[in-house]
Amino acid sequence: MALSILSCGIFQFELENILPEIKEALGGRELPVAFLSPALDVKADLLEKSVTEHIEAHPQDTTILLYGGMCHTEWARITEKSGAVYPKAANCVEILLSPEKKKLSDTSGNTYYLTMGGLKLWKEIYQQGHGWDSTDARINFGSFEKVVVLDTGIFPISEEALFEFFEYTQVPVEIMQISLDYFKSLILELCKTARA
Repeated sequence: MALSILSCGIFQFELENILPEIKEALGGRELPVAFLSPALDVKADLLEKSVTEHIEAHPQDTTILLYGGMCHTEWARITEKSGAVYPKAANCVEILLSPEKKKLSDTSGNTYYLTMGGLKLWKEIYQQGHGWDSTDARINFGSFEKVVVLDTGIFPISEEALFEFFEYTQVPVEIMQISLDYFKSLILELCKTARA
């Protein structure tokens, strides 16, 4: 049976970066990847429809879903018939950041984590997807002591981008350097589960 990946667009930069390594680890096999809008998780019915349509359009594939459990609470039901697999992670941060590193970082205060894709696409996610203006953003981010951007090093993060997000949320923004090793190992484990 063929494997394919259906991913939240939040991971597009990271996934495209490590896809050659993943294919090589799978013996050079093809691994088609499709991305959905990173703002779909705010509309559970639309996310479910998009995922279901993709799975039904590729019945020969076992689909690996790169979504967290908080993106939709019904993944088990949605994937039951197809055999699609998904990570046992709450959100995109837990898919990118190892539990040990997250636990260590969490000790430094109430933190909101943002992927590089999240920083690049924040207007699409928060302004268009959630419909938040700057007042809404300050209310929703107000309980956090800081925003930490998970910097995987795949493109430079500008000071302007950090400042613009700070202006929107009024929460200090920091950078945490991480590798893509945990992300890659999680995807390879899902590929192994899907083939079992």
